[in-house]
Amino acid sequence: MANTHSTGSACPAKTLSYTDLATLCPETLHFVGEPERPAYGRTVSESARQLAMNVRLLRVAHGWSQETLALNAGLDRTFVGAIERAERNITLASAEKIARAFGMSVVELLTPCDITER
Repeated sequence: MANTHSTGSACPAKTLSYTDLATLCPETLHFVGEPERPAYGRTVSESARQLAMNVRLLRVAHGWSQETLALNAGLDRTFVGAIERAERNITLASAEKIARAFGMSVVELLTPCDITER
């Protein structure tokens, strides 16, 4: 009688190594792995850096927290933080929401800003 943890006699529990598998049927052996992950030090476009810097400068100049900006723009707070750190490539729709929250256009948001003008 098979014990309760056994797979039974019809299905013997033998774990094969990759070497055993390659020896048994090398023509049908396919390895599927995860896709290559991007490097942590990925390059960030100059536009993304400019946007990140402008969003942070404007937010601080307005005296807003990331949460306040997120609420005013209709975005998630963690998303705003990722934008400020240039970790996310945002859509034009998100850029428009942020620009609208600051009362400016997307073009102004992407232009190097002088906070003394605001």
